Order: sequence, then structure tokens, then C-alpha cells
Amino acid sequence: MDKIKILNAWHLKLIMVALMLLDHIRHIDNVIPPDVGFVISIVSRCVAPVFAFLVVEGIIHSSNLKKYIFRLFLFAGITFAGSNILAIFLGNQWLLDTNVLIALAFGALGIALIIWGKEKRKNILFALSVICFVIGFLFGEWGTVVVPFMAFSYFFQSKPLYKYIGYGIICVIALLIPFSEPYWFIALPIIFLYNGKRGLNTTFSKYFFYVFYPLHIWVLAVINYFM
Repeated sequence: MDKIKILNAWHLKLIMVALMLLDHIRHIDNVIPPDVGFVISIVSRCVAPVFAFLVVEGIIHSSNLKKYIFRLFLFAGITFAGSNILAIFLGNQWLLDTNVLIALAFGALGIALIIWGKEKRKNILFALSVICFVIGFLFGEWGTVVVPFMAFSYFFQSKPLYKYIGYGIICVIALLIPFSEPYWFIALPIIFLYNGKRGLNTTFSKYFFYVFYPLHIWVLAVINYFM
């Protein structure tokens, strides 16, 4: 079974970044035919859940959880501010709708608050965690999938049966809630190939996605404006 687990975290990031870029190129008018764009859209539904999985892995293995959470919120804020400023000049609604880092950050903070609540035995942290989960679920891009996926993946990491029951619940939620992502489960077979290793571990690999994510969105929006 271990022979098919051929992807480390760095491999997953690179594959997901490529799919994300391909999917977002669809937002440049008249570049990709609609039929091809539809196929790309379906295939790329794995991107956000895989990154959510990697964030959970980051929480599990982080040597400094506070810094890790701060980094997520920092780049979520940079993406939010930059996209809103650019949208004023470009008039591009896509910029305002695209920021999965918000759901990832609030989902991660919700998990962290429960961890800290158990360590410090402070019930107020449990209450704050619920608020974080609700904010990420309701207001983050992909929040209806990403936030519960992160919670089930973390809290039932040693109980596969409950974890997959949770994933089934997410499928039901995704089907019932308008504008959710019913094809998110495409991510699961890809995650199954993960071997638990970090892969490339440099400053570049650490910050690559954080920088690439907002930058490629802004560049594509500018290209679309001039085309």
C-alpha cells in the first residue's frame, strides 16, 4: 500500500498550484473555450481541499503554531486588501470573490483555539473556536467545504471511520447549499497518495504558495483588463 504513496507535501503544492493557475486562466475572457473551461473547472475542484489538508498537516507538525496561524492571516489580509484596491481600478468582481486563504485561516484558528483550550483549560477558547469556524464557513471562499473538512481531518485523524463519515456529511452539505462545491471529493484520491513527508524544506518552499496565490490572481486580472 505504501508503494502508491508517492507524493510529498511539496509535490502536492506544485500540482495544486498548476491546476489552480489553469483554472484561474479561465477568468481571462476568450482565452479558453467554454467546453474546455468546464472540464478544467471540474478537475480543479480538488485544489482548495488539498491545500486545506496541507494546512492541517502544518498544524500537526508546526514547531510554532502561533506563527503559523499568524502567517495564514497575514497573507489572507494582504490578498484581501490588494484585491479590493485593484478591483476599484479594474472593476473585476472576481477579485472580490477569490480568497480561499480566509477560510483556511479561520479554520486553522478554530482548530488551534481548541488545542490551546485543552492545554490551558479555558472554556472561552472553545467558544471562540466555534465563532472562527462559523466565520470561515459563512464568509470564506470554499468555506462550506474547507472548514468542516479541516475539522474532521484534524480531530479524527486517528479514527478513519469517523473521519470518512464526516467527509460524507460534507458531501451532503455541498449538495444542499447553493454555490457550494459538490465535486470537492476529487481531492480524496490525491490526498491518498500523500506519503506524510514534507519534501523540499527551504524558505522558498515555505513562502512560495503564500506569495504566488495573490500575485497570480492580480496578474491575471490585469491581463484580462488590457485584453
